[in-house]
Amino acid sequence: MVKLQTPTTCFLSCIALLLVSVLGPTVASAQALSAPDAMDVYRTIDSWVREWEVKDEQIVGESTPAFACVSVTLRLDGRVIGRGQIVNPDPNSESVALATRVAIAQARSWVRTKVDEEPTQDFWDSMSSRVTLSVELVDEIVPMSDLELTLPSLGLSSGTQALIMHLGERAEVMTPDEIITLGMGIEQAAYSMATTLSSDGAMALASVKELIDRGYTFSRGDPTWIAQSAPNQGGVFLDRGSRMIEESRVGTVSVRNMSERIAGYLLAQRWPGAERYGIVGTREIVSGRATPEVALPYEQAIVATALLRFSDQGKKPIHTLSRDEAIRILKDLGAVQPGEPEPWTGIHASASLIALSYLNNEQIESDEDLSRLKERCTNALDSLYSPIDGFPDSVPAGARGLVAWSLVRTGNKYASSAVRAVFRDTPQGQLVSQMPFLGWAELELAGNASEVPAAAALSQMRSMMWDHQLVSSDLDWRDRDYLGAVVFTKGTTGLPTSRNLRPIAMICTMLGDPRLTPGTIVDMGIASEIGHCAAAMRFVDQLVMSDASGFLSRSPDRTIGGIRSSLSEWEVSPTSSAIALLAAIEFDRSIRAIGARPTPGFSPE
Repeated sequence: MVKLQTPTTCFLSCIALLLVSVLGPTVASAQALSAPDAMDVYRTIDSWVREWEVKDEQIVGESTPAFACVSVTLRLDGRVIGRGQIVNPDPNSESVALATRVAIAQARSWVRTKVDEEPTQDFWDSMSSRVTLSVELVDEIVPMSDLELTLPSLGLSSGTQALIMHLGERAEVMTPDEIITLGMGIEQAAYSMATTLSSDGAMALASVKELIDRGYTFSRGDPTWIAQSAPNQGGVFLDRGSRMIEESRVGTVSVRNMSERIAGYLLAQRWPGAERYGIVGTREIVSGRATPEVALPYEQAIVATALLRFSDQGKKPIHTLSRDEAIRILKDLGAVQPGEPEPWTGIHASASLIALSYLNNEQIESDEDLSRLKERCTNALDSLYSPIDGFPDSVPAGARGLVAWSLVRTGNKYASSAVRAVFRDTPQGQLVSQMPFLGWAELELAGNASEVPAAAALSQMRSMMWDHQLVSSDLDWRDRDYLGAVVFTKGTTGLPTSRNLRPIAMICTMLGDPRLTPGTIVDMGIASEIGHCAAAMRFVDQLVMSDASGFLSRSPDRTIGGIRSSLSEWEVSPTSSAIALLAAIEFDRSIRAIGARPTPGFSPE
């Protein structure tokens, strides 16, 4: 891993804005197809789709570019109703029209199975405005070597590359759109394609080597992907099924906007029934289903904490709604429903008390549900740590920082002992697993003291993160959306995930604490730290389910704004989203704090 160099940092002279543009330039695209040419092809396909027809004379056009592979996907309310895919050994100018014709034919057939009589032209006209279009264009396909095929995911970058498989004269392709829709890994896609090509179910159990021995050949392609985010919207270019967050966009304004999008997602997770279940669990983006149907109590409490913190950041309607929703979640936690786990046990109690600590005592005591929740969780907290016995086995090692923070927030007499114990018993290299909760507990214990006892450990953890932060030189062009992420593992398969969020949240807090990050905006040390944090927040924003990806989901209104598990996983988690929201709040708070520090020799006048 290449160590991140001092980033190029640019500030606006107005301290109040402090917009940050801090990441190095990405490598230019190696794709031959220009963006204007690709968009022209997309618009041509779109015109055919709205007419529900590709005429014979339109199959070959002098201005139609030649492609080795074309995939056209039509959706209705997030459901695939037609997909046409054409693969050629050499680029062919007929591919665009033929793939579109197949997609339209499938869509028309699907519609006819849903109605009792042949649809009228008016019906088709109304349907055309509801259908979304996704187009993937591959200039050329490249044969893959046997060595490449031994690599994880067959050496492909999941979600950005198409896999093509041949058996004799027959060919199958899996493009990023289809792989995401089916929820497959690259290897699974390969076995599915092998089964389709041979009509032999046993191929699903064959190894890649066995497939090669049986005559299968593999190729890859780099598609240009353009899709509608929603009906009646224009096409947008996609990277790994989402929009690419550019380096120049990272700043306090963009982070605040991200905060509002995440908060909007959290507000949409309310349990839809009459039961007082609070919020739903992790939601699959494509299907829209939540699993589990009801989020665990500690997850709900973390969401409530994030919404309460966010509600203090402004006076917009979304801030008021966030506070109201957080209180509703906590009240529902206090009103346990039949079959629902009790929130006054283990880490559920700790998380609940943390959330309650952001409400005033009068409000809690005046509400039956809230007062019940606080009383029972407080009684349970005494069993989660003692100076003699430490933490019981019922508290997972990775949750001890959370318990310690709850002890601090509630003024427990053993709070300091618990915080010191977690720092002492956690190996330095694993300290990130206790963040941000342990770090916040430490800073709250330190109060206004001139020094933070664990400053050295926290600084070492931060240095380790920056040593493992991905920069442009670490990444292939197609993987540039990982820029700013942190790789904690040394293995080749250890891609960054939402696990980055927890330490990033703490690092953002450290940025604004002069005991941990001294200096002012004119110091290169501060500029470097802001650059690292901004790069990390760029990756956080990349994990947010974008409006541009809405066409993939059957429930876009309940998935957009949520934090995905990783760039190649299509599910959104309330817990990860809450941590990301807290990180964004801390980043904004820290930038403001740095801007407010007196700068020697600088006068705003």
